[in-house]
Parts: sequence; structure tokens; C-alpha cells
Amino acid sequence: MQNKETRGRGRPKGSKSFINVCLSELNELFRKTQNVPVSRVWLENLNIDIKEENKTEVKNQKQESEDKIHMTLNQ
Repeated sequence: MQNKETRGRGRPKGSKSFINVCLSELNELFRKTQNVPVSRVWLENLNIDIKEENKTEVKNQKQESEDKIHMTLNQ
């Protein structure tokens, strides 16, 4: 019988969960009041206080336009 290595759960070794994006590119794509998900750990590392009570709920918002946003990221 051959011993096959099976991949476990989770992300594969060497893959990345996060990428770097210039803030200027994000500013062009989103309005000032747009909620953008960020890592809680990243905020804590920057010594930014997180207030859980100010959470906003988003309920089935339809996209205002069907236009797609094309984005090119360079590292």
C-alpha cells in the first residue's frame, strides 16, 4: 500500500490571506463612508482602539450600478 500525503484543512502552505493595496487606490474605488473589512489583529498592532458597540449591520443592499470594477495590483 502506498502512503499518500493528503492535504489537511485550511490554506495551503505558502499561500497568503492578505495582500498590500495602496490606500490611494482604495480611495478611488470606495466612498468615504464605505465600510471596508480589515483585520482586528492588524488594528490592535497599530494601537487602534476597537469599539464593538459601533457595529453597523448591512442588510441586502443592491449594487447601485452593474458596472464592474477592474483593479490591477502591483507589488
